[in-house]
Amino acid sequence: MDIKEYIDCFPEIADRERSEQFTLLEQARDRVFTKPAKRMFQLYCWLLPVFMIFGLGGVLYSFFGYSSWLPVVALLLGLVISRQMINQRRGALIQRGLQQVLNTQ
Repeated sequence: MDIKEYIDCFPEIADRERSEQFTLLEQARDRVFTKPAKRMFQLYCWLLPVFMIFGLGGVLYSFFGYSSWLPVVALLLGLVISRQMINQRRGALIQRGLQQVLNTQ
């Protein structure tokens, strides 16, 4: 996982130098993403889009009936929404790990 995108993202460490932020974020990642947690997160990343696509397909089908645009809209909306949810979850996990790292210092 690339943690460079989280530099200057968290206000707790935004005032520190970039190299120090990178070190703290690496420690936070290592603390939160243990082997079992990493496997669970990967499973979440695989299953969430599938459930979102089928769920949105079912909701759209119940409102509009079947039409040719329904699978395309369900696919696109499902992928976009699930990507947003995965990114938010990853950010929340990194922030939890960062809080743990900062509390031990």
